[in-house]
Amino acid sequence: MGTPFLRWVIILCLALVPACSYFEDDDDDDVVAAEQITTWSMVDAGGWHNLGLKSDSTLWAWGYNYHGQLGLGNWKERLAPEQVGLDADWISVSAGGMHSLALKANGTLYAWGCNIYGQLGTGNSKGIHSLPGQTHIDGTDWVAASAGERHSLGLKAGGTLWACGNNERGQLGDGTTQNRSRFVQVGADTDWTAVSAGGMHSLALKADGTLWAWGDNRRGQLGFDEPEAGYLPGKVTEESDWVAVSAGREHSLTLKADGTLWAWGANNSGQLGDGSAADRSTPMPVNEESDWVAVSAGREHSLALKADGTLYAWGANGSGQLGDGTLEGSSVPVLVDSGLAWTLVSAGSAHSLGIISEGALWAWGANGSGQLGDGTVISKNVPVTSGEIAAEEEEGEEEAEALAQ
Repeated sequence: MGTPFLRWVIILCLALVPACSYFEDDDDDDVVAAEQITTWSMVDAGGWHNLGLKSDSTLWAWGYNYHGQLGLGNWKERLAPEQVGLDADWISVSAGGMHSLALKANGTLYAWGCNIYGQLGTGNSKGIHSLPGQTHIDGTDWVAASAGERHSLGLKAGGTLWACGNNERGQLGDGTTQNRSRFVQVGADTDWTAVSAGGMHSLALKADGTLWAWGDNRRGQLGFDEPEAGYLPGKVTEESDWVAVSAGREHSLTLKADGTLWAWGANNSGQLGDGSAADRSTPMPVNEESDWVAVSAGREHSLALKADGTLYAWGANGSGQLGDGTLEGSSVPVLVDSGLAWTLVSAGSAHSLGIISEGALWAWGANGSGQLGDGTVISKNVPVTSGEIAAEEEEGEEEAEALAQ
């Protein structure tokens, strides 16, 4: 459940990543030319489903679909990416627990999937929507959106912050615990620059580099040394050098301008990466390194990229979501396949997605609903190629089944 802001951080860092023309998969099969692999520009892992954008600005989805969160007009899961509609003007996506958000180039915001808490912002909380539809605010000035487990956050061009959906722990930041089926403005400030919606808490950055949080704080995920929920945005620290945020289910990850990585909140699976299993109620540095450029917080695991294109993971690993070839969790960052140059990563509930410098899509972890996009429902504890190759394999299998009948 990442934020659109991270995409721009990665773009600024691409110059630091060495270019590669070829790569090998984890099974040491034949070398595959990069140009044969579909170029992906963005990907976001939700609970059990994923959204992705290709370089031609088309929108794709795969994985669990019981609530219509793939936007394909039905409730059938997909084991490989399938295009959502025919439009080619999408610029940003965010996959939540059971719903999805996406922005178009003209600044309009679309939502689909589960809506029982009003998280689609349609003005009601009726059922599910299996096709993308505009929110009740059909303006053309949306610039960012983040889908949490059951709530949604959005930013407008004027720097205003908006929220809708589940609000039982104050995660909408409007000072109440009332669910909202329409986007409501959070305060009156006009200097918000980035948002990230987690399980039942929210994180945001302001233009001055300050970090703010609100919602559930039972595991310390707001970064305040106070167990009560925060129903209004509160400043996490007095520091003003924060540049990226990512809210997991009950933990939080951030980056500072100096390249240091910080974490707080739940740590029962080592998802804070500090070598312990103790929850933290205030931001703590993950380690002393200062070359981190992007972060993504999942349910109980975390991912982060370094400036040299290497990828690290830590936390829960029961489904192989750390990608280190084991099923053993780690309370400190472990290297994920040093042979690939990563440019973007996203942590889901118990699976992980990544894009490498050639634009190819890789995935690992839980796969019971096809969330790895490799055409199977077999979990993987190392990165495997996803996307176009997998889609072709699934199509071939469907054709073979049809002929057999």
